[in-house]
Amino acid sequence: MRKIFTVLVLLGLGAPALAADKPVYRWNAANDFYFIAPMPQTVFLKSISRNEVLHPVGLGLRSVGNGERFSPSGGVQFQTAQTSYSQNIWLLDVQGGVQYLSPLARGPFRAMASVLGGLGLSDNTLYFAPTLDVGVLYVTDDEALTPTGLALNFYWRPTKILLHNASVGGDAVLRPAIGLRLGYVFEGFWALRDK
Repeated sequence: MRKIFTVLVLLGLGAPALAADKPVYRWNAANDFYFIAPMPQTVFLKSISRNEVLHPVGLGLRSVGNGERFSPSGGVQFQTAQTSYSQNIWLLDVQGGVQYLSPLARGPFRAMASVLGGLGLSDNTLYFAPTLDVGVLYVTDDEALTPTGLALNFYWRPTKILLHNASVGGDAVLRPAIGLRLGYVFEGFWALRDK
């Protein structure tokens, strides 16, 4: 027991010296805080065999990378809508995928595109819903380490989502939809730390 304690103490004292030789980095990615505009989406209410048009609204936060070309992306978003029968439908998605950002050119506009897979929850329903995004970023700060500015994105969800307990006395099916995200891309919380 005494030998184990001695080894642990020596490793504990030696660890800071080993770590001091390595450069210290902090996460340096741009983030997109966005509003999901109320675009029409069709939901089929199974209990009454009727289609209804909803206009869900929501908020989201997503990492969009730290430079040009391709980078990993991930985030979380929440949407909610209400049917004509006063039944609330909400969707909570955790997303992950790949983001493309065009190189900075002479003008302030940069193209954005992404492919995301979303694992979601609605009431007691788990679902998987991929989305394809395309949009434009209006760069407001050319000197920033990461992209910053106003973002406008259109997204397409090609899959149906089965929602349990989403209509009066039964299930509902949210049809594939096109949506609009309005956001602001800001510099990440992390940066390269100077020694």
